[in-house]
Amino acid sequence: MPLSLESTLEAAGLEGMENRMFGALSGGQKQRVLFALAICGNPDLLFLDEPTVGLDIGTRHLIWQQIRRLLQQGRTVVLTTHYLEEVDALANRVVVLNHGVIVAEGTSTEIKARTAQRRIQCTTILRSGEIESIAQVRSVAEHEGRMEICTSQVEPVLRELFLRDPNISGLEVSSSTLEEAFLEIVESGRQEAAQEVTV
Repeated sequence: MPLSLESTLEAAGLEGMENRMFGALSGGQKQRVLFALAICGNPDLLFLDEPTVGLDIGTRHLIWQQIRRLLQQGRTVVLTTHYLEEVDALANRVVVLNHGVIVAEGTSTEIKARTAQRRIQCTTILRSGEIESIAQVRSVAEHEGRMEICTSQVEPVLRELFLRDPNISGLEVSSSTLEEAFLEIVESGRQEAAQEVTV
């Protein structure tokens, strides 16, 4: 039960390009044609390798929307990509490979939680050294008058910050990104491999 030509063109954002030769298309347009070829058979299982490489932001979000639509229809999409924002936006389950070996798997939230690192940004009268002395603070950096504090325990650090400076402003708390988690997981894997070699 293949998709109609009209549905395929619409899903890939190719309306108006039906009669153009593939060689005359831009890189992003070629990516859209490849996506159209992948979905035109209306598959239950779809493998996509780097589907949004070379696409502008608008087209990337169009493809993401179509992938979400496929998932809502109960289809399975296996996505391989180095674009971790794409993984975070689309994946129900993430598998991290390092040199062909699975080093982590789970939901995006579970992968990010493995780093146990969260970021506090604020404007304060406290100096870097004073903030670094707070238990559970891993690192402190100052950017344009704002402090960026990395910690695994946000709540006790925030309590201590407010005790030391009740006038803290511009407070933002964020979790690790998937990219940061990926880099930490891969790096810890390298260190473990190096230890095995030396032992």
